[in-house]
Amino acid sequence: MANRIPTAKITLSYPLYSCAFDPTDPNQLIVAGGGGPGRNGVGNKITVLDTSNPDELSEVGGLELSANEDNVTTLATGPRKDRNLTVFAGVNSSPEDIKKGKNEHFRVFGISQPAKSAKTSGVRVSEVTRDALFLHKDASAYQRLLRLSHPYENLAQLGAIATGLSKESEIALFDVPCSGGGRWKSRGRLDIPKEAMDLDVVQTGPDTYQLAYCDDHEIFTVEVSKTEISDPKCVYTITPDEGATARASFKSLRYLTPGFLITVVNRPNSNGVALHGYRLPAKEQENARLAIKARLPKGVSKATGLAVRNLSPASSPSEKQGETQFVVAVAGNDASVSLFTLEHKSAASVDLLAELAPFHVLKNVHPSNITGITFSPFTPPKSSKSTAELTVKLATVGVGFTTVVHSIPLKKHVDTSVSERKGGPPRPSRYVVALKSQGESPLTVITLFTIVILILAIVGQAFLEAKDIGRPVFGIKPYLPTSWTSPLRKVSETNSIKDLLSNVQGQGHPVVIRHVKDGEADAHGLPPLHVGAHNEEDEETHGPTVAWESLDPKEQDIWKLRLKKTGHWVEEMGESIFKGVLFGEIGGAIGNIVGEAL
Repeated sequence: MANRIPTAKITLSYPLYSCAFDPTDPNQLIVAGGGGPGRNGVGNKITVLDTSNPDELSEVGGLELSANEDNVTTLATGPRKDRNLTVFAGVNSSPEDIKKGKNEHFRVFGISQPAKSAKTSGVRVSEVTRDALFLHKDASAYQRLLRLSHPYENLAQLGAIATGLSKESEIALFDVPCSGGGRWKSRGRLDIPKEAMDLDVVQTGPDTYQLAYCDDHEIFTVEVSKTEISDPKCVYTITPDEGATARASFKSLRYLTPGFLITVVNRPNSNGVALHGYRLPAKEQENARLAIKARLPKGVSKATGLAVRNLSPASSPSEKQGETQFVVAVAGNDASVSLFTLEHKSAASVDLLAELAPFHVLKNVHPSNITGITFSPFTPPKSSKSTAELTVKLATVGVGFTTVVHSIPLKKHVDTSVSERKGGPPRPSRYVVALKSQGESPLTVITLFTIVILILAIVGQAFLEAKDIGRPVFGIKPYLPTSWTSPLRKVSETNSIKDLLSNVQGQGHPVVIRHVKDGEADAHGLPPLHVGAHNEEDEETHGPTVAWESLDPKEQDIWKLRLKKTGHWVEEMGESIFKGVLFGEIGGAIGNIVGEAL
């Protein structure tokens, strides 16, 4: 197993603010920045780098931009047609033009690869077009954010840009045809009350998309169809911790799938950074819910950027995302990059996020602040016989003129939970990070466990003394309120699944466990549980049942999660109590409800 991450570095002649890989070639990286307008001796440039050598970066092309205009602030790569790649960028016009009310901030560039038969070598970069997409004329405004939806074969992409330092904040949308050639078309715009801290776009159908953006404390979503752009809907609001007044704030946001977002959250007073994964609402009246979270190392007081790469992406927007691993990178204000893996699990209609775990921290990556961070594309090889070492590349740039590329090793992962049948198809496989993720420190777990046991022992002894049970140790009963020292009354216990099964078994029929489809959801948001004797007539009304031993391992896991959530089952009971028991469906509409609740 690989235990190192190769690193390559290059120092250019200008400060860098943005970077993006060619979406079809992980060996080509575009970086951009500059010194801005004026005679400061530092130019404004776009540079193309070759990243094929994991230990060395080389410059293969570039374009010197006007010294009278601003530096490049944002960058995104669009579609490739033959040897030509479209690149979108944000560059403010000259101060003189802006004073006249003209700011062509939206730029499109073309990067042309030389043909193999060409006599000249090198990559050529040229400007294709420039325009203004923002409506409000504000001399201090600039194009602060730029994102494109994930590219799919023969489908158009949706792009989004947002203002920075503007008195009237805006988001503008534009279409990017799959044919490339630098073409684009305005799709519409939104006035928003607060400046967007970050935004992202996901494609949900052949011509439907969803835009997500966040300000300091709220997440909004916008539905975009062929004919309509909805009003922004607030789906999540950060609230202060109990007893506190200051609130954490969002820094970055990325889609994982159409159903999940991941965000970087800076805690108040520079008190650390957290990663939060959210399940987006499936219904109009619902809000997003926190699905998973993790903390960054204590030395990182604030985050400056976020990048995410799906190692097994769906091939089209209509294809359901299956099991996959995401690689997550967070840039910190101490010039570090914290690396995490995140699992997306799917069974029937239930999707879950799990195991958000750190696997490496890259320290002192740049001599100054990290201003841009991005992953290379990764396409799993079609042939399993390939001997080349597989990697996904992470590029970062900084104001100190430096570009650094780390090559993160990957390995093939075979799903052993699926039984392999003789003569049948092989077990499903996918690619994951080859480095082992780090769980919690055993010392931390032991310490917390000891503290919990001690507290429970103290509370338990106090309870026994209050009820006159056993020999007094603390002697606290005289000091407790009378209501606390009243004798115990016998109350009915909550039935465990073991109790429920024993009530039904012995009636001469198999036992069935299923959900009541039309029943009112409980406090956990789960449909009510039915445990009873099985008869064939019920299947016509409630659907088919499957014996525990015949359930898919993923469906078994979901049933255990569901029963554990409501206290009907615990690990100590084991799975043997389910032997011979029939289970109803966990997919379809019921699966959606269970997935939301879990």
